[in-house]
Amino acid sequence: MKRTIIAILLAAVVITAFAACGGNDAPGNATVLPPVGEGGVAITLLVTMPDGTRTSRQVRTDRETLGQALREANIIVCDEAGFVFSVDGVEADYNVDQSYWAFYIGGEYATHGVDDEIVADGNTYALEYAKG
Repeated sequence: MKRTIIAILLAAVVITAFAACGGNDAPGNATVLPPVGEGGVAITLLVTMPDGTRTSRQVRTDRETLGQALREANIIVCDEAGFVFSVDGVEADYNVDQSYWAFYIGGEYATHGVDDEIVADGNTYALEYAKG
């Protein structure tokens, strides 16, 4: 009985430790929002707001690029090059306060814009409010 209780407590500690591990590719403590869009491809979008709150949602699409999918779902506003200005109505303006929306693919900082990212079923993308 004592070993069972210890094993359960140890399992709870391990599960809690893994859940607390963040990173841009894991929902962690993100609030899960309802899915948006329609289509045969499903991706996960994680968003970190200026106050540090995080959301996670599934986006379904038949669009080719991430930028097209997120614009169609009314999640982002961006320019022709895929530079994101606004996410869920929250703007970032580098010229005003050095803020911007950082773009991550599978937890790695992206080296291109959202319009250059071809969506793939099951991929995880993140947009994180940042200041330079």
